[in-house]
Amino acid sequence: MAGSITATHSTAARGGSASIPTNYGALGTLVTVFFFWGFIAAGNSVFIPFCKHYFALDQFQSQLIDFAFYTAYYIGALGLFAYGSFGGKDLVGKWGYKKSIV
Repeated sequence: MAGSITATHSTAARGGSASIPTNYGALGTLVTVFFFWGFIAAGNSVFIPFCKHYFALDQFQSQLIDFAFYTAYYIGALGLFAYGSFGGKDLVGKWGYKKSIV
């Protein structure tokens, strides 16, 4: 994964002359993706009352929206696990961490 190293950190301040490769770009991508996933999940608390009022749903029906949202995460992760376990293929190893996050 030498291609994903995006920055270097100089050790000249500590008396060294070598550069240490860092992975700040990948960390920034990961933080950004998790921020947006969290923002979308938190948006459900606004979206559910809107749907409840607009479509005249009762409490049980409106909570099915939240259930469907998190069930989709579970089914997606379960499908990826099944593909990797039973198919004998590792998508993260094949695509790399950067492409598999997005």
